[in-house]
Amino acid sequence: IADPLAHRTERHKSRLISFFSNLDYRFEHTRFRAPPIDEIVIYETHLPALSRHASAKVDAEAHRGTYAGARSQAVLGHLQRLKVAVEFLPLHAHSRTLGQDWGYYSTSFSAMRQDYALEPAEVNREVMALVDAMHGRGIPVLLDVVFNHGGELWVKAWGEDVVYRRFADGAFCQGSGCGATIQTEHPLIRETILETLEHLVHKYRFDGFRFDLGALHDRKTMLEIDRRLPKRIYLIAEPWALGGMQWGKAEMSSDFANTRWAIWNDDFREPGRIFINGNGDQHNRDRLMRAIVGSHIRDGGWAIRPQQSINYLSCHDGKTLADLVDGNKQRAFLGLFLVLTSQGIPMIGEGSEMLYSKQGHHNSYDRPDLNQLDWNNALKHKDLLKAVARLIRLHKQLTHFRHTGHLKANDNKSNKWDIDWIYPTGYPHHDNVNAIGFILRPPNWDSIWHRRKDPLAILLNGSHTAADFHLPKGEWKVLVDGLQLRVNAFGLDVAPVSKSYHLQPGTCAMLAPA
Repeated sequence: IADPLAHRTERHKSRLISFFSNLDYRFEHTRFRAPPIDEIVIYETHLPALSRHASAKVDAEAHRGTYAGARSQAVLGHLQRLKVAVEFLPLHAHSRTLGQDWGYYSTSFSAMRQDYALEPAEVNREVMALVDAMHGRGIPVLLDVVFNHGGELWVKAWGEDVVYRRFADGAFCQGSGCGATIQTEHPLIRETILETLEHLVHKYRFDGFRFDLGALHDRKTMLEIDRRLPKRIYLIAEPWALGGMQWGKAEMSSDFANTRWAIWNDDFREPGRIFINGNGDQHNRDRLMRAIVGSHIRDGGWAIRPQQSINYLSCHDGKTLADLVDGNKQRAFLGLFLVLTSQGIPMIGEGSEMLYSKQGHHNSYDRPDLNQLDWNNALKHKDLLKAVARLIRLHKQLTHFRHTGHLKANDNKSNKWDIDWIYPTGYPHHDNVNAIGFILRPPNWDSIWHRRKDPLAILLNGSHTAADFHLPKGEWKVLVDGLQLRVNAFGLDVAPVSKSYHLQPGTCAMLAPA
């Protein structure tokens, strides 16, 4: 029987067999509540990568690359130290032929991936145990869902004409590049997607979802997802596809303006990658400056609030952060610093904090040998790991990076401004367009009782030459030194600086009034 809502499936030759599963699980950490999205830092990871490598500390060899391995004390401790929210690549049952290692070809959306389970018949409860364990460490858990293609079990139950989208000429839409596109606008498909998501929230207690190629979902379904799911659930989507898009970034200021939807921001990713390698021109600098303040529509972007933007430089697609900067530790930290000091929701790729490399590979969907974290690097690069953990903590402590609307730039006509851009000495008659600095004030909603009220100086130098930045009057203490990889919320044990700050190439700094 092809049960499209089966909780467990097994493949026998060309057939998918549906099974009932025991979904009874007693959660221990029922009081856990995920924080608002503007208070999280997302850590995207491929579940088996956390414990697959021989260096991973697991309770038993059989746990490597499994749900149990991902909830080992060592893995949980590392993630807890970083204070991140974990976003897993797809965990649904998938076609191993088409989905390979990453699993981006779901055959069913209620059944979970069994090859990560110690006991296949217990796969559902093993997933629940993983979420429960992470909640016990204060870690929110998001799941990458692939409702845009695949759905083999749905097709067997309802047929291609119900499941897949066709163009007016009768041809199937191929917007994902992975076969026919699922027609989310069909009432049966839409309702099944909604009920599946509700099931994942109520039974598994996932805290949010990232929708692969979300632009292939029709607008009504996107709006219904926002309406139906509990308001505490994070909703994130990719705003692009290879074709057949139903919406795009422009809808973030129109149809989706009053929803909680956030999208992956390639307008941040692309100029950011160029900048941290020192390869940009003035146009790239201006693009990045717009992204730093949240890609707001009033600045030529598309957002109406920074919380609509997921800022990142690396993810499962493309090169790792370490590979993007050819293993340069300071430039890797510069990239993370850029992500964590911009307006929006930060996301870092797995292992960025320990220079995880895939040897330059940019599409490792079929490479389990590359999709694994070598935990020896956590010790080898402990200075970077420590600095990143402290930087994330500092990011969360300060409200400066949680503005909720358009940031007003200083026009020297009024003292009512949020950000004041500062440039290397000699600007605009200066060829260093890969160095950016700004003075950032906390948002207006930040009361006098709420943490730090002083402005911050954020300095970034992606260029290959040193840069000198003029500072506002007074003395400034250094909170972050990207050359030495040192972070201290109360100020480093160095003398305060005044007038200007000399920033070495490929480094960054954060300062506050002394």
